[in-house]
Amino acid sequence: MDKHILSNVRKLLVAVVYGLLSAIGINLFLNSAHAYSIGVPGIAQLLNSLLKFIQINLSISNLVIILNVPLVILSLLLFGWNYTLFSLTAVVSNVIFLGIIPEMSILQERLTNTIVGSVIIGIGIGLCFRNSFSTGGTDVIVSFIQQKYHKDIGFVNTVMNGIILGVTAIFFGIPGTVYSLISMIATSYVMDKIYIQQKNVTLVVFTKRLSILAKKLRNYSHGATLFPGKGIYAEQETDMLLMLIQKNEISFLKKMILEGDPDAFISVQTTDFVSGNYIRRF
Repeated sequence: MDKHILSNVRKLLVAVVYGLLSAIGINLFLNSAHAYSIGVPGIAQLLNSLLKFIQINLSISNLVIILNVPLVILSLLLFGWNYTLFSLTAVVSNVIFLGIIPEMSILQERLTNTIVGSVIIGIGIGLCFRNSFSTGGTDVIVSFIQQKYHKDIGFVNTVMNGIILGVTAIFFGIPGTVYSLISMIATSYVMDKIYIQQKNVTLVVFTKRLSILAKKLRNYSHGATLFPGKGIYAEQETDMLLMLIQKNEISFLKKMILEGDPDAFISVQTTDFVSGNYIRRF
């Protein structure tokens, strides 16, 4: 079977696995701990709890659908169908499993429920990122804000999670906020261990289509340093782009670069120390 087809099949399977793991983490652990996850599932959890105050019982799975509809459309406009397909599969799988798996408490201790549920969700999200696609939802919002308003990814994520924690503190008190914060930290930690690992790396690109790549990089709001070069063997002129990025940006940038120049030569090198005027993305 063609490698490209196998890769796509693997991504679709991973998207389904994410949907299952996320639903297990939420319905069997986080809900009973009254702790809220990150991203759209966390927002759906929070809205589900808030709506009960006014006697509206809208399930988390239905809220996930409602919240994701405009985000899927935005993803199609920003990234196209190929990228959105896997994210959409992850969202649909999550909705299905949230509806199938009953809400129940397996463990009695609140902290244990919070940590176990968050670890399970973190594994699912990390697997998606490891296979070069996102779980949709707030990832689309983050990318849109970064491209439109040139805001740092870490800043946008912090604001969005801060809103969830702030609303939790107002309506459910400090304990609920603390457990939700623990959930977010645990999920992010597991994601980091599986794939993201927010470490600096140096991305070096050799290209003969500089104008196309430069335009794409400007739209992505990412700086780069240009060096003119010449191949020793063929003695052909080429351009070298050097970028300091974080490891979680590799998949997205590689895809973007190869779309602009399928013949580009890309090298990634670990960077242990950075000094100077560089904005770190937390």
